[in-house]
Amino acid sequence: MSDDRPTHDATLYVQIEPTFYSWGDPPKLAGISAVRMTQKRPRSQLPGTAVVRLTVRIPDVAFMPLRPEAVVEIPADLVVIEPLYVEAGDPE
Repeated sequence: MSDDRPTHDATLYVQIEPTFYSWGDPPKLAGISAVRMTQKRPRSQLPGTAVVRLTVRIPDVAFMPLRPEAVVEIPADLVVIEPLYVEAGDPE
């Protein structure tokens, strides 16, 4: 979508927590909740959450006396998964 209105970007990190149905094997995903948002990548994340980096691009007119709302869909092919490597050393 092309638009010539001036925009500004804001980056935020959202920790998303899944909720599962209490029945069924294997458990089925019931929904997700945003449990924590920060402006910088969190040093640690809450157990069982996924950290999602979002960039919000919003036109200047959104800051007029209205209350803007938007629904953002993230396709699976745009999700970047960074592997986590842990190296354990000998405590001696």
